Amino acid sequence: MIKVGEFYAPGKIIFGPGSLNQIGLEAKRLGNKVLVVLGKGSIRKSGILDRLTHLLKENELEYTIYENIPSDPTVETIDKGTILTKKEKCNLVIAMGGGSVLDAGKAISAMVTNEGSVADYQEIEGKGKKFQHKTIPFIAIPTTSGTGSEATKNSVITNTELGLKKSIRDPWLIPEVTLVDPELTLSLPPHITAICGGDALTQCIEPYLGKKIQEITDVLALHAIELIGKSLVRAVKEGNNLEARKDMAMAALLSGLCLSNSGLGAAHALSHPLGVHYKIPHGLSCAALLPYVMEFNLPVVTKKLAKIAQALGEDISLLSETEAAQRAVEKIKEIFSQAGIKENLSEWGIKEEDFSQLAKEAKGGSLNNNPRETSEADLIELLYKTTGLH
Repeated sequence: MIKVGEFYAPGKIIFGPGSLNQIGLEAKRLGNKVLVVLGKGSIRKSGILDRLTHLLKENELEYTIYENIPSDPTVETIDKGTILTKKEKCNLVIAMGGGSVLDAGKAISAMVTNEGSVADYQEIEGKGKKFQHKTIPFIAIPTTSGTGSEATKNSVITNTELGLKKSIRDPWLIPEVTLVDPELTLSLPPHITAICGGDALTQCIEPYLGKKIQEITDVLALHAIELIGKSLVRAVKEGNNLEARKDMAMAALLSGLCLSNSGLGAAHALSHPLGVHYKIPHGLSCAALLPYVMEFNLPVVTKKLAKIAQALGEDISLLSETEAAQRAVEKIKEIFSQAGIKENLSEWGIKEEDFSQLAKEAKGGSLNNNPRETSEADLIELLYKTTGLH
């Protein structure tokens, strides 16, 4: 039986080197008073903020800056930003930064028009309210190539009170405009480039292998996997290589479209509790988990893993389907090693006695989409492998 699919994407995507120059005109089309959401200072130090504010002023737009968004935005971060947006009467949010900044921006844009705290809308048992009103317009400008938040309908928020990292999710959260200028990623340090790339690759592979697969995201995922295969290591080792940066920016954007429409899997499911309890960067834990999760899933997605090996440039003509699938796993490990990502998380001090709790907290939407059914024992086994304790 042919199933019905749904595909969500930003209202408008602007992509290419130098495209930041279009921000003034795009913003003017959507509002006249802007909340600019930023991270902890790199945008200001690099001079990119000056470019942004100049383009806003040039188009007669007023703006208020909300900065120092942490790497894992909390409920308090969002609620405070919402109060500021209302106080300043902003009718447009522009977030410029990595995934956490973009997630914060889209959450604030939703909470301006909806009652209560953002915690009320998180996908947590007993909470999970639905948004009643459309967000104010939101423009996403990524400065990393990894999270794909510029194309998704969710925002990941840390609930410190409950010790959980959970999403809010609604098609209204998809940016009105996504502006991807690869030049903004040229100053990213190698290790950040690497772990962001690990995140993007995981966000292409898990939707491609998951239960909610659809033809559109399969095509996008394979193209993004190919781009990452040829350009991640170059982007890490040659930070000023604009061609490699462009490939990675496109791959990250496509990864966001894939995860938003076809879901994720066990690597992401385990990555969230690892981030909450051990403060491991999300892309790093995803990259460490990915090869082991692929290997675990291999018996049920052999054919698709063989296609991933092909997309990564491997010659599989003389291999059996199972050998080709295994080659995909090995190639991922090789790419991550060349990019400087360690093969396990042993240095993060993850305790064996926490495994059961981490496995319990991994349960939810991402895990449900994993192509192979996973028991708590399976998740614990994956943790043993990923932490180097086994």
